[in-house]
Amino acid sequence: MKTTTALTLLALTAALPAGAVTLTASALSSQPIPSVTVDATQNLQNGDFLILANPSAGPGHVTGDGVDETTRWTFDFAADPDYAAALADGHIVSARLTMRLSTQFFVDRVGPWTDIAYPSDGVNSVFPGFLIPEFLTGTPGVWQTGTISTDLVNDVGMNGTELFAFMASRGGQMPFLYGDDAVLGFAQLELVTAPVPEPASWLLLAGGLLPLLRRVRQNVT
Repeated sequence: MKTTTALTLLALTAALPAGAVTLTASALSSQPIPSVTVDATQNLQNGDFLILANPSAGPGHVTGDGVDETTRWTFDFAADPDYAAALADGHIVSARLTMRLSTQFFVDRVGPWTDIAYPSDGVNSVFPGFLIPEFLTGTPGVWQTGTISTDLVNDVGMNGTELFAFMASRGGQMPFLYGDDAVLGFAQLELVTAPVPEPASWLLLAGGLLPLLRRVRQNVT
């Protein structure tokens, strides 16, 4: 039984992407909760994050209050020492996005509300907007901060090959967009790249796993 288990674990390990490379890039604000804001007709640079003006936000609103705002920034993977190795893969198998958000905008005590995040350079927005689940509770007008993390490929369903092409065609830069009812204090994107297995490789792997699985069933019964 122990031998069969060991063989099964070895086969499952072989199923993991060969030559996988992990890249990490992050962005940081200078004011997690802005103490300095500007008129709603002006942009606000908040560390690595650019909060865009929104003159239609309504009376009493300023850029930096985290209400009806769009924030842009860029993840720079070219600075990662493994970037050159990742370029040989051509496919992203995992893209874990982590964001620390602060908001004072709550609907029925829940926020952020209907907010989205996705790769975008302002021209080629080829990815679906990841609708951030409402994960904070609070009182309107009172700041609350929380962190949320999800995998854009495996949880959200973005195409790993398209994500790779988007990054590689920009020299390792991946511009991002967030909107619209919170201030970003920190963002990180961890990419795992790996070659796409050829169909023949999948067939060989499946052929090797089937006998092992039969042996496991026989030993169990």
